[in-house]
Amino acid sequence: MNHSALLNSRPASLVRKAICNVEQLFAFQFCQAIVAITFAVFISDFKRKVGMVPLISEKWTYVLKLSLLAPLVVYAYALITLNGVLPVDLFSFGLTLLGTALVVKAKWDLSRHHTWTGFCMDAPKLVAHGIYSYIRHPLYAGVYLFVSGLTLTVTLHASWYLVVPAGLALAYILSFLAVSASRETKRLEKKLGREFTEYKKQVHFCLPLRKYVKQEQP
Repeated sequence: MNHSALLNSRPASLVRKAICNVEQLFAFQFCQAIVAITFAVFISDFKRKVGMVPLISEKWTYVLKLSLLAPLVVYAYALITLNGVLPVDLFSFGLTLLGTALVVKAKWDLSRHHTWTGFCMDAPKLVAHGIYSYIRHPLYAGVYLFVSGLTLTVTLHASWYLVVPAGLALAYILSFLAVSASRETKRLEKKLGREFTEYKKQVHFCLPLRKYVKQEQP
């Protein structure tokens, strides 16, 4: 079902709330495209660092990278073929924007300590400044937020035969990230000991509930 059919199937009051002005629609598509491109660039891994060790078999990491293509392509198609924007689309944009901002900030704070998705440094160092003083896994949280916004857009504006493969790919991606985050946490606990345990007690996995305060060693 395309977007026109979707709009026609909704109550008239909701359809009237849709943004159908050509200039506004183009501005929305342009902003979404900029956010999506920024996200894609910052989650991409280009250089393999010395000392990285896999948290998950590398063959599954390659599957992850291939899986990213399906939802991103379907998402781009859904944005390009838009001919009206519903209020929920603005909410979706907010999710993708917030997710991208988290990813960008997290990679900036990690700097040289960043590794490929599914990998961890053999001799890790605790990064507890910037966004990491509020959220333990901001990269994963950012990806989950972006995917939530993407899923809303794709579900509303793409045909079912595009939604299904994109959904399957997203299910694999989110499962991979959940397993990776769990194994990374266990590895950091083993390698960093009390320092990471104290950090973990104070800082939530994905919610900025409190700021990390380093405890003085006795």
